[in-house]
Amino acid sequence: MEYAIVDIETTGGHASGNGTTEVCIHLHDGEKVFKQYETLINPQAHIPYYITGLTGITNEMVKNAPPFSDVAKEIFELLNNRVFVAHSVNFDYSFLKNALKQHEYELNCKKLCTVRLSRKIFPGFSSYSLGNLCGSLEIPLNNRHRAGGDAAATVILFEKLLQADSESIFKFLKRGSKEQALPPNLPKAEFEKLPDTPGVYYFLNKKGKVVYVGKAVNLKKRVSIHFTNNSPAKQKQDFMREIFHLRFTVCENEQEALALETEEIKKLWPQFNKAQKGYVPLFGIVHYEDQNGFSRLGLKKLKSKREAPVLVRSILEGHELLRSLVAEHELCLRLAGISKSREHCIETNCVCGKTNKRSVSAYNRKVKKALDDLVLVSEK
Repeated sequence: MEYAIVDIETTGGHASGNGTTEVCIHLHDGEKVFKQYETLINPQAHIPYYITGLTGITNEMVKNAPPFSDVAKEIFELLNNRVFVAHSVNFDYSFLKNALKQHEYELNCKKLCTVRLSRKIFPGFSSYSLGNLCGSLEIPLNNRHRAGGDAAATVILFEKLLQADSESIFKFLKRGSKEQALPPNLPKAEFEKLPDTPGVYYFLNKKGKVVYVGKAVNLKKRVSIHFTNNSPAKQKQDFMREIFHLRFTVCENEQEALALETEEIKKLWPQFNKAQKGYVPLFGIVHYEDQNGFSRLGLKKLKSKREAPVLVRSILEGHELLRSLVAEHELCLRLAGISKSREHCIETNCVCGKTNKRSVSAYNRKVKKALDDLVLVSEK
């Protein structure tokens, strides 16, 4: 069995909208490296400033480097029919598979993730990033965030993993093993606890925050589907990187699971549940000062929650809230944004017909008191 130990540098974090700037491949026979390949690549796109800051690769450096089309054949021949090894393997694999496909090369390799292997064989470290793992295992890491430096360190890490537990590596490569499909940071033991029953599942990030909620007729089967499609799209790559833990709730049937899923999404508002969230208009009670100095209230459709001190779910709820403020704090219907005409004022001698400073100041104090009370209630 031969391995291709790979590291790449790119212009961004997902393959569907970014290019490759550098590739390094070490071919390994299970005992030693027998061939090395390394090249800068012209991504034929601008390298963002922050990427240059991270990798040190500038637009000038890749100006005369070959485009991927010139090296696609050679890279495919190096990878084809070998085990693709990388740290967070799905990232590197998705970039190279996507780029090769654009040049009519179909890459289908077995994969080994040194993050997942390290978590299994060297448990207990606080971090399994390449830099921190090399520090923990005393692996020299030179030229960090360059393909050559990171690939060389990954070779040493891979050899340490082989020496410590070669049996685990072969288990990872067995047909039917879920290891390489799972997100790099998700413990397999948590996945294996999933039952073949209806229920709701939750994906959690590193801080334990729920980032996705889903329902299933068969929990194990449904969760597996999330990880089988190695899409190069930004959302999928971000999704895989964010998953650190998994929990679930068993339900009696699909209907119960659907109801719980809907309730949990509304309550938790997870980052990756965009489709289920749908479009929910956001409204708020705003206030502003008119030309006469009066603090006026209004109901506004918001672009951001920060635009208003008090949020409401609908226009109807907003108008009901404004009317209750008018009644409780003796405000003006027109200045409270309910009516556009003075004819609807409750009092014939309404304050809105006066412009003297005393009347304006007294009214504005009532508006401030109403808003302060409203904010306190909404925060409870």
